[in-house]
Amino acid sequence: MRVLVTFALAEEFSPWRKRGGFEALRLDGAEAYGKRRGDIELVALVTGAGAGNAGREAARALGDERYDLVISSGVAGGLRPEHRPGTVLVARRVRRLGDGRELLPAAEWTERAVEQGAREAVFMTAAHVAGTAGEKRQLGETADAIEMESFAVLEAAAARGVPAAAIRAVSDPVEAELPLDFNRVFDAEGRVRGVALAGALARRPAALAGLVRLALETRRAAAILADFLERYTRVAAQVAAAKT
Repeated sequence: MRVLVTFALAEEFSPWRKRGGFEALRLDGAEAYGKRRGDIELVALVTGAGAGNAGREAARALGDERYDLVISSGVAGGLRPEHRPGTVLVARRVRRLGDGRELLPAAEWTERAVEQGAREAVFMTAAHVAGTAGEKRQLGETADAIEMESFAVLEAAAARGVPAAAIRAVSDPVEAELPLDFNRVFDAEGRVRGVALAGALARRPAALAGLVRLALETRRAAAILADFLERYTRVAAQVAAAKT
């Protein structure tokens, strides 16, 4: 069984990578890592933030190789009070902000995630980072979490007939105001521009404490997610073995 797991940023994947076994892959210029465990081959793909980058890189990877499951993963902003930092959510629906289009992940793999402790949720894929508590509360009327890539990744998987799941850990709760406007720090490839981040901090030095807090929560959420993905992909391997 081959599984493609996408992350927007290397920092989201880093805790799982550090658990060992992943080796860098040559994947058409993309940042990718592979790991084999028994009957399952895992490929982790770092796409860059944003739907355009995620959709393009996922489609390219799926066009080059055969996969049995795609997982859109990483961290997300919580949109409801019950989803605290570190909560692992699995999407039963992924809605795109703007036109309201929805995609349904593969029910079997959603259920497997719930069995492993994830909460079922509705994901909202947006073209921007939701930075204010007011915006998040408003979006929370129709969704549980906000992120920027899952719709595009699931769309790429659906175009190739590959079942997909969306699994994310909450990094910032609904009441949290982000310390900076993160929409201004990404480059065209969806990577954080260090110069832009430093410039934003220079203009708002009081934001440093909040940025450190957010970084710690994001790191913790990514570590919890890594533990979950280890369990989840182990189950995937068992399911695949049982079907052969």
